Amino acid sequence: MNPSDLTERIMAQARDLQSKVSQAASQSAEQMKPLIEQSMNTAGELQRTLAEHASKSAALNQEYTNRALGHVSELMKIGSEAMRANAEQARKMAQDMLTQAQRAYDSASAAKEKGPGSSGGG
Repeated sequence: MNPSDLTERIMAQARDLQSKVSQAASQSAEQMKPLIEQSMNTAGELQRTLAEHASKSAALNQEYTNRALGHVSELMKIGSEAMRANAEQARKMAQDMLTQAQRAYDSASAAKEKGPGSSGGG
């Protein structure tokens, strides 16, 4: 897979993750947990794609990719805790997951802007 395709896949997965976490955060406690679980699966896919990207990208992109990986890892940690939490705690954790999803998307987006083939140079 070429770097441009890989970057597009990362961006699509990051958008999907944001969407799923946002959905989870807006649900009642009973409906939230299956959506958190789906978010965790999506986060795992994104994590694998980011790791692949980091292994193939230049040092500048690796910095942003590693940042995004850190945010996804934090999201997954929070999600695991949210699956065991009571309703009020789960809602707060879903909001924290949403923050991490946004940060992961922002970091991936920055890597795309700085990457080869972008108008940002590289």
